[in-house]
Amino acid sequence: MDPEWIEFKGKKILHIDYRGVKDKDVSLSILRKAIDMEKRSEGNLLILQNYEGTFANKEFMDEVKKLGKEVADKVKRNALVGITGIKKVLLQAYITFSGEKNIKTFGTEEEAKEWLIIDEK
Repeated sequence: MDPEWIEFKGKKILHIDYRGVKDKDVSLSILRKAIDMEKRSEGNLLILQNYEGTFANKEFMDEVKKLGKEVADKVKRNALVGITGIKKVLLQAYITFSGEKNIKTFGTEEEAKEWLIIDEK
């Protein structure tokens, strides 16, 4: 479940897959690996995160807030899948806290990937 670079229609996307992860330490490990990959990138990142079947927890959100600031300027678009229930509330709080406007939620990874690769005019 380590984050990985995937290619979709010629565009490079950082795929961060949390699907089914219910253990806080595992989710934090995935997050830290993803942030490290983002730090080493050149910027204009397209990120796809899948949270289907996961549970929200305070420790994870605290770490996202802290580490997300370190790479926010490198992210062009951030697509999230599996954001329902309390996760929607936490996402809205994160967006308010961070000021990020390049985050959008989707029902499927395919929809998310299509949005990620749309070139801005």
